[in-house]
Amino acid sequence: MAGATTTTGPTTTGPTTAAGPTTAGTTTGAATAPDPAGSTAATVADALVTSLRDWGVRYVFGVSGANIEHLHDAIHRLGRGRLASVLARREDGAAFMADGHARVHRTLGVCCSTSGGALVNLAVGLAESYAESVPVLALVGQPPQALAGKGAFQDGSGIGRTVDSALLLSAVTKRTVTLTDPERLWDELAEAARTALSGRPGPVALLVPRDVFELPVPERPADWPSAPEELVERPEADEDEVRALFDALREAQRPVVLLGHGVRRSADRDAVAEFVREARIPVATTMSARAEFSNSDPLFLGVAGVVGHPSAHAAVRDSDLVVAIGAGLNAMTRGPLGDLRGERLAVVNIDPGEASRAASPGLVVRADAGAAARRLLELLRKEPFQAEELAGYRRTRFRPRLAPGLDPAPAGGGLLQSEAIAALTAWLPAEGHLVLDAGNCASAAIHLSDVPDGASSTIALGAGGMGYSLGAAVGAQLGSAAGARTVVILGDGAFLMNGLEVHTAVDLRLPVLYVVFNNAMHGMCVTRQQTYFDSRIESVRYAPVDIATVARGLGGPDRLWVASADSREELDRALAEYAARSAAAADGTGLPGLLELRLTREEVPPFTPFLPLDEPTYYVDEAAPAAPAAVTVPAPRSAAPGRAGVSA
Repeated sequence: MAGATTTTGPTTTGPTTAAGPTTAGTTTGAATAPDPAGSTAATVADALVTSLRDWGVRYVFGVSGANIEHLHDAIHRLGRGRLASVLARREDGAAFMADGHARVHRTLGVCCSTSGGALVNLAVGLAESYAESVPVLALVGQPPQALAGKGAFQDGSGIGRTVDSALLLSAVTKRTVTLTDPERLWDELAEAARTALSGRPGPVALLVPRDVFELPVPERPADWPSAPEELVERPEADEDEVRALFDALREAQRPVVLLGHGVRRSADRDAVAEFVREARIPVATTMSARAEFSNSDPLFLGVAGVVGHPSAHAAVRDSDLVVAIGAGLNAMTRGPLGDLRGERLAVVNIDPGEASRAASPGLVVRADAGAAARRLLELLRKEPFQAEELAGYRRTRFRPRLAPGLDPAPAGGGLLQSEAIAALTAWLPAEGHLVLDAGNCASAAIHLSDVPDGASSTIALGAGGMGYSLGAAVGAQLGSAAGARTVVILGDGAFLMNGLEVHTAVDLRLPVLYVVFNNAMHGMCVTRQQTYFDSRIESVRYAPVDIATVARGLGGPDRLWVASADSREELDRALAEYAARSAAAADGTGLPGLLELRLTREEVPPFTPFLPLDEPTYYVDEAAPAAPAAVTVPAPRSAAPGRAGVSA
């Protein structure tokens, strides 16, 4: 990724699409032409709002405060039902909302905050967007310029002992700019959008002092783009590189394509699937790209990575050519895939730097995944070929088994994580969204369930912090088609980090179901201590929290459905009840829900570094295995070649 810059220097012009915001998360319109009344905005705040509105941005996620209130006032006056503020409960939650919205809806996410601690909170979410290449624009208010270094409240000038806001944000953005001259507004806004969306996408920050928000700006340029996408610089794929990849695929005996989440943000995600289907090339996905290829397609091998499927890992290891499209090949992906480098590895990526550093591929196509796939399709239709069928392939999963017991053991029923995932699988939303948080429950969900066709699947594996899913689900649901719904799978640790963002979903009446796996611990960390530290359990367990009771304080039963279950029977009844209650919600609204699952028996997560090389598996197309009955202490997986020894 291009290095972040802190500048007040020149720029260009620019950008996007539209559809009016709706409270219940449904789409109300298509892209609209710029509003003539907003073309001559009087102040910086007005110009920002009318530009975002006319670009079709729809939502600005944030928390207000003294140095950002001019922006919120402008949204109130000029949003006109097409641009709305979404009040998060914390600034990191606002950034996660913008991130989730940008990922799922393939657009520019926008968030905002005031200065000081609010800015620092916002930076947490921007770090995730930076690590995972998500286009987000952060608008951050600053104290008046005349007070810089002179004792302003929440001074971010970097003078004396004050925090240097621009320097801090430059570490987690592609570009950070402080706007001091209103004459520069149009250039800086255009460059911000261009930078966020071009090349390898990522977050940008525009810092605006409080007094600058009130200053007049020139008229909007006559050639101002109608959508931010018009600013995107997306170079064409190099013909020689694409030709070399096409020839390598045609000559390969056992090719496999590995799709990463770069496919989702590419220029033509459908072309990628179309090419592999016409060429009949088997496909595996990374953990963050599960929805980028139909999980029910006969060519689907499964998920590759530390919580992936053993059969998919074997197919990749046995392949004579692995083509990683839109995948960075980080350690979480590479771990179980063997010696993935050299001539048997090709990479298609608009920024292949990470993959090249990690695996030294023999062939690189430096291009947008969709653009490269379109050229491959053209070549395939002129010179057709089909890969040899992977005879007898059957997807496998690790067989769930109990982890060593803990002292004291949690009290409650006998519901197991694998049983809960099985029950939830039938209830995951087609044409909706699945959002996963960090931890054992997410690992199990990736390994033990598939993504329904038409649904998205989102997980934060960049910075990888707990609590991402609670805000990201709000961003994912907002702007979705009528009837779409979102399911969130998270642990109690994540809920304790950012659980009050459930109240944002309540406020907006969004059809989001938060499923909280409550085991009164940070389960992945407990497993690590059991596996690598002789079960010396330290700083990872806490007193039980009655999450259902906490949630009931966030809204009455007419605004938030809440249930708790500690058996499969209770879980099935709860899901049926929520389905009925959701269906009865008034038109134009949704019913948020929180379902607490009280787990008292832990299972070993399907995380390859924790498992022995001979870990038992079962075929996915067979009946699901019976619930484990015996406790087995796992032997740590060795770092043998071809099998993951990754510590994650």
